[in-house]
Amino acid sequence: MKRWSKWVPAGLALSLAATMTGCSSDKLAGGEGGKPSVTLKELGKDEKASIKVLFFDKNYFSQMYGSLFSAKFPNIDVQVVSMQSIFDPGKDTKKEYQKLVDEEKPDVLLFPTPELFEQWAADGKLLQLDDVIRQDKFDVENMMPTVLEQIKSMGDGKLYGLAPSFFSQALFYNRDLFEKHGVPLPKNQMTWEEVLELAKRFPTNGQGEQRIYGMASYYQFNGGKPVGYKYMNEIGSALGLSILDREKGTVTLQSDGWKKALTLAADAMKSGAIYNAKDSKPIEPGNGMTMEDILKQDLFVTGKAAMTIGGSYYIETLLQAKDSLKDVKPVNWDIVTVPVDPRNPEASDAVSVSKFFAVHVDSPNQRAAWELVKYINSEEVAKATVSSNPGELSTRTAYIKERDGRSLEPLTMLKMVRNGYPKGAEPVPVSFYSAFDQMAEAEVQAVVESKKSVDEALKTMQEKGQDIYNKAKREQKDTEKKGQG
Repeated sequence: MKRWSKWVPAGLALSLAATMTGCSSDKLAGGEGGKPSVTLKELGKDEKASIKVLFFDKNYFSQMYGSLFSAKFPNIDVQVVSMQSIFDPGKDTKKEYQKLVDEEKPDVLLFPTPELFEQWAADGKLLQLDDVIRQDKFDVENMMPTVLEQIKSMGDGKLYGLAPSFFSQALFYNRDLFEKHGVPLPKNQMTWEEVLELAKRFPTNGQGEQRIYGMASYYQFNGGKPVGYKYMNEIGSALGLSILDREKGTVTLQSDGWKKALTLAADAMKSGAIYNAKDSKPIEPGNGMTMEDILKQDLFVTGKAAMTIGGSYYIETLLQAKDSLKDVKPVNWDIVTVPVDPRNPEASDAVSVSKFFAVHVDSPNQRAAWELVKYINSEEVAKATVSSNPGELSTRTAYIKERDGRSLEPLTMLKMVRNGYPKGAEPVPVSFYSAFDQMAEAEVQAVVESKKSVDEALKTMQEKGQDIYNKAKREQKDTEKKGQG
């Protein structure tokens, strides 16, 4: 459910060569006492350096970081290597990434997924940053602890990269609707059972404009398809479940955990308290629909839903609606944490990082490369870019306090967990998810309509899901063979 910034003082000198210096007995962020510490020699005042950075797009990099960095450090020439080609359909992103690095030899690497960053750190391809962070007294104390902890855990306790931003989700609720219907307000760290029970306390007998729902998440824009499976998947994810055992390549849906997730989702759909997108017309923005038209179809925006799950970007949607929908009363909204696993209420996989910056261990310009990574993750750039990328949250804690008078703490208080991503596991073919989701939607809807039992649906989903996975893997291998030929 979760899909696809920062400066240094002007007088700070830079360096071109990495050198090994004496032993250190200090420890920093996972560094080990007694081992030689890595320090980076400073560049001379007039010494120039040239580095390459791997990034999504040249113009995007310039807009976010490049122009400001060049003005700050005119002696460092930065060339951008676009990584757009590695995401082409049918390509193995992991292999294409390695191929691009081999060809272009970038000094600064952007990793678009946790799995890729973790693998490269494990393979010894990245510069360990703990000692140079200490050497430069770079401030990591005021970065999100949970993000740093996650990055360290991916490097066996050491920092091999930094992330300027992260994503998070929250449970948004309409305070006025709760108070009008005498329903207790949501709280942080509720379970899905508790959230769905709150949703069921709202009336379901309204007609037309008077009809409201206890919940209508972003699944309401599901192209007119049923959303029971979406809720089942979200509940299962919160419980730490995965539909796939990625190490074994097996679909794993016939379990007590998934039975609980499907039962909760189906019961909630049957109650009528949850909006089911199958009863709606697909939204087609290309057919003359304006953003205002789309906003008016958002049930939470228009006050027709008491709760919704939304990412940090959804706050901007609500603010945009407040400014542009003159005939719609603005929602009196607030947030609490997403529903959590009662066995681990302090954590959630709704908190995620999708951009990791690191220095290639073989870079001949490690000091200049580190300066760019440090800059991207510094407070000065966080301050400068906080309003240019509103969907992302800065890892600099000073810039994620509140928005529109609401505390953002529910977006930041849970620790990060990653479910179903064993280190070194093979990537799942993209085609698997689209085919599996279509099949699963139909099976869960059959349960909602009492045409199948929960056990029958899970059995079918596991068997058909395995066939879909096996087929997707075969097609992936055939595509790779053709590419090599």
